[in-house]
Amino acid sequence: MLHTPNLQSRPLAALLLSLTVASGSDGRYRASIVVHTTPQRAWAVLTRYEAMAGQLPDIQQVRLLSRSGNSVQLQQTYQAPYTFGRRIRTTLRLQEVPPTRLSYQLIQGDDLRELQGSWTITPLGKSIRLTHQLRIDPVVPAFIRPVYDELFEANLQQSMRTLKRLMETP
Repeated sequence: MLHTPNLQSRPLAALLLSLTVASGSDGRYRASIVVHTTPQRAWAVLTRYEAMAGQLPDIQQVRLLSRSGNSVQLQQTYQAPYTFGRRIRTTLRLQEVPPTRLSYQLIQGDDLRELQGSWTITPLGKSIRLTHQLRIDPVVPAFIRPVYDELFEANLQQSMRTLKRLMETP
């Protein structure tokens, strides 16, 4: 799905650089957005893990469990429309490759069979392209899955716009 803002309120070049592209099916998602910032600034925002609680629409709590070099373990609690109001707690293993790639994998989680993905920061002159790819397999009844997928995709788009705002704010 492509999110397009009001086309008449901004110049076309600015619009093309601000589009959030999020697509997915069968639990596989990819979202990408251009952000007017440096790779270092984008990395700093993306890896302030505990500060993301309350900033991103679905992340309610984050606790750093351990760090060894570029390997990190986090506990995150999610609550959003796609969780149908339930609090979902996860433990994730992250691997950092500063300042361009962050991958993560589920160690354990409430009502999730799988959660893994990566964030990529690609320099584009005076901007960067932030890309999030992930695979999620929630424990939900099959008849609810289409609603879950739609809500999850909407949350992903909102998260990308929020990260853009945080990364562009000094």
